[in-house]
Amino acid sequence: MKRGRPEVSVVVPCLNEEQGVGFCIDRIKEVVERNRINAEIIVVDNGSIDKSREVILKKGVKLVVEPKKGYGSAYLSGFKIARGEFIIMGDSDGSYDFYEIPRFVFELKKGYDFVIGNRFNKKMKKGAMPFLHKYVGNPILRILLWIRGFKQKEVCTGFVGIKKQELDKMNLKKTGMEFSSEILVKAAKRKLKIKEIDIVYGNRFGKSKLRTFRDGWRHFRYLVFGE
Repeated sequence: MKRGRPEVSVVVPCLNEEQGVGFCIDRIKEVVERNRINAEIIVVDNGSIDKSREVILKKGVKLVVEPKKGYGSAYLSGFKIARGEFIIMGDSDGSYDFYEIPRFVFELKKGYDFVIGNRFNKKMKKGAMPFLHKYVGNPILRILLWIRGFKQKEVCTGFVGIKKQELDKMNLKKTGMEFSSEILVKAAKRKLKIKEIDIVYGNRFGKSKLRTFRDGWRHFRYLVFGE
């Protein structure tokens, strides 16, 4: 990766992902080098008790330690040090194909403010998403987000790209999984130019950290009550 201010900051949250985080970092490094993208990689460890931090340090990327637990907490901490003009967000469990990063950068350069990776297409791998999430949780979120002004099909993706200047204006605050709803609501409220692209969504490494009913309630509470 080149010196000077990076064009792209790839921000990756991590909580006990020793099986997947190294794989993800290697893919990100490979794709940015192959496509000559001036990028920095920021991995935010959110209190892992496995060997995730050791793996991250060995890979030679920027490690941020955020002790306050929560998906949103990890991202907010990573955003503070991100220097790129474009921010790419993606999980460290291997479910997203980071080889697709150039497609996000291309759309951002073309003029879009916010690029969303849509998982709900023929590219989704069998078993990648639990039945309850796919056929109950996501449809409910889609309705609630539609009411809040967000009209896209994908409502809970973990793979997005956004212009840093727009991200900085959002005043994001949510620290849990509802962070992924907050960023969509605020993108719609700010009338950002949004592009949805089909992505591959695959099976993760290791055990999922999502808690269906607890995390679902956090999304619901935010979208309905704004809390």
